[in-house]
Amino acid sequence: MHFGLFCLNTQRDKDKTPARIYGETLDQVKVADETGFEIAWFAEHHFSNYCLCPSPMTMTTYMAGQTKRIKLGPAVIVAPLYERIRLLEDIGVADQLSGGRLVLGFGTGYQEYEFHKFGVDLSTSRAHLFETLDLLDAYLQGGEIEFDGKYTRLPPTHFSVRTVQARPPIYVAGMGGDIELQRRSVQRGYVPFFTTGWNSLDEIAATRAKVVQTFVEAGGAESAMPFATQRYVCITSDKSVARKAADGARYIRRIAAAMRGKYGELDGSFLKETPAQGEPPLDEIEQRLLIGDAETVAERLRDEIDTLKLTHMSCFMAIPGVEQKDVLRSIRDFGEQVIPHLQSKS
Repeated sequence: MHFGLFCLNTQRDKDKTPARIYGETLDQVKVADETGFEIAWFAEHHFSNYCLCPSPMTMTTYMAGQTKRIKLGPAVIVAPLYERIRLLEDIGVADQLSGGRLVLGFGTGYQEYEFHKFGVDLSTSRAHLFETLDLLDAYLQGGEIEFDGKYTRLPPTHFSVRTVQARPPIYVAGMGGDIELQRRSVQRGYVPFFTTGWNSLDEIAATRAKVVQTFVEAGGAESAMPFATQRYVCITSDKSVARKAADGARYIRRIAAAMRGKYGELDGSFLKETPAQGEPPLDEIEQRLLIGDAETVAERLRDEIDTLKLTHMSCFMAIPGVEQKDVLRSIRDFGEQVIPHLQSKS
């Protein structure tokens, strides 16, 4: 079981500058590095306060010089928005500077608001993703590369910078029912990666069952299928902090749903908070999330790991509205108390 720290860099408070948010993220990653988290993940979004990290590879490379042992990676690279040849070079630089600590996450993206600013049609995102993954595989095989794709053409080329690792771990977000993606996952070892939001454990289990069905149809064995989730986590015994965490998670889901559903309203780059369709009451959201003292969260998480057969969980802990001191305490308590508890029971 692998545990990661997910960094979204949301700017809920207009008075909180990007520099302050980046600085807080650095402190959070350093605590995760000290306390046993395996990976720090950095999101990618553009042109809104939902996420102030338009370049997760930049964050990954910067964090390489600020940390010692934790692995680092984008979660996820929105593949259709990239010039792919330069992306390969950035991947090589990041793995070199981190001493082989790079982990890669890829996805199609889903916010049309972002895509049209790049001049990319959202409907082509799946094809862009597959071509990016094919080019990456060619790069990782070493030697001279020649590539003739729909979106990328590369004449015979030797790259001067390669990854330290023969093949960094590769996670791919969503697309659980896509037979072609799962076929590639079976053949190439991609890890299916899913954001869970405020979904119940039964709903997450239903998602996994769909992935299993497709994975098996694609030629894989259920027992061999990895499964990664992203979960909101807040280790606290303070009821007011717990409520702030639930409210912040609701805020994130609301503005993400508004962008996905194309009904989001913006004031400059700030998204208006609008209740999401079918959203549960705040009390229920709090109950569904991994919020509570270390022992409570550890026991609940043990049940989730057993039920979902999890291989990786990315912990979203810098929840907007929760003060930095409480976020850092939560990360430290998870690393020093929850992870050892789970390891001792495994």
